[in-house]
Amino acid sequence: MGLREVPQGRWQLLFPPRPPDPFLELLSLDDVSPLLDAFAPLAPQRSPRLRLLEVPGADHASPGHAPPWEARLREEFLSRFGPPLLPLPESLASSRLFLALQLSTRYVAEGIREAAIALFSSPAFVISICLSIVIYFSAWLAPEPLFSKAFAATLTLRLSLAVGLLELGQVALACLRLYQEVETASTPEELEAASARFGRSMGGTYLRVLVTVGSLGLARFIPQVPEGGIWRLLPPVTSEGLVILRQSASTAQVVADGTLIVSGVAAGTATCAGLALCSTSTAGNTPQDSPKLSTRYGKPHTRKNPPHNEAIEDELAAREAAGHTDLRKNKAQVSAQKKLVEDPSPVRGTHFRKPDVSSIRTDGVRHNINYVSNARDMKRELEAFDSMVRADATAIHELYLLDGTLVRRHVPSGVLFP
Repeated sequence: MGLREVPQGRWQLLFPPRPPDPFLELLSLDDVSPLLDAFAPLAPQRSPRLRLLEVPGADHASPGHAPPWEARLREEFLSRFGPPLLPLPESLASSRLFLALQLSTRYVAEGIREAAIALFSSPAFVISICLSIVIYFSAWLAPEPLFSKAFAATLTLRLSLAVGLLELGQVALACLRLYQEVETASTPEELEAASARFGRSMGGTYLRVLVTVGSLGLARFIPQVPEGGIWRLLPPVTSEGLVILRQSASTAQVVADGTLIVSGVAAGTATCAGLALCSTSTAGNTPQDSPKLSTRYGKPHTRKNPPHNEAIEDELAAREAAGHTDLRKNKAQVSAQKKLVEDPSPVRGTHFRKPDVSSIRTDGVRHNINYVSNARDMKRELEAFDSMVRADATAIHELYLLDGTLVRRHVPSGVLFP
């Protein structure tokens, strides 16, 4: 891999074509079993009824509204990747794209067929791939794709390091071709043909990339199990002079000459295990190098912890896109009726808490979230969580690590929650 510093604190990465990696072209059912176990609780085991319009020129709109489990998955994807660049139907679970992805497993090659059939039999997994296509891979429609959302930029960089930039682009274009052919299909035969082309193009590398994007888009719901699952689907990445600084790239742009321009990274030497965050021994950031903090929903949570602030902003953006109201960032806890609530049994004299994120869902239920940035603060954060539940047991409360791992959740009786 070539590496060159360019103006404005950016780096240009050149990825020469690679010979196919035999390891990546095979994927067994055992490899994906832990992932399937993680996806299982996210959606009904029986797929929703699918409708395929057979009349040429008929309306292609997907019927119905997204079920609650799909709405939550959509909200999570939007919070991580940003708004979709392609039209997002009201219900992906009843869309042609959903059906086409399931049909495509009839045509995949031996060596990955068993794993592919099992994965695409999971409604939650298929929804994650639909969302990956509409929200992440859609950026590749541009002549020089630009990923301005930090999460998407970092994911693009790491996938490029793992499988190659050209190979990643080929996966994206195959996904977009499927989307376009499905949208223009007017008969079952045309949809089947589009599914067949996609299935025959999908080797082991393609499937691993799809699994990785879909799973990381739902990282809040999918456990990071080192003994199996997504973290073993791609090989360790030796960055050869590249190290991730501030835990993410700021932007990533694929340019016409086959290079990737990234910002928010620095030169160094490191080995990244899978897609895990890399560490660096370079000197600390200078004030002028500090990342700009998002303040759309309120003042910075803290300037000393930018990832915490950005997690809050991303979550609030996703909730706004999902139709939530009364969006609050690090403000005193209130009920669904917007009345201040306090802990009847305060810990160390703290009567009122400030959720990192708070909003009112479309069903009128208050939803609060806090994040833990440092494991050393876990005891304090758990105390705060219990205090918030005592103050308002009618609200949904969640506590997460910054990587999306759920620590604790409270859902009131009678409230639907995926």
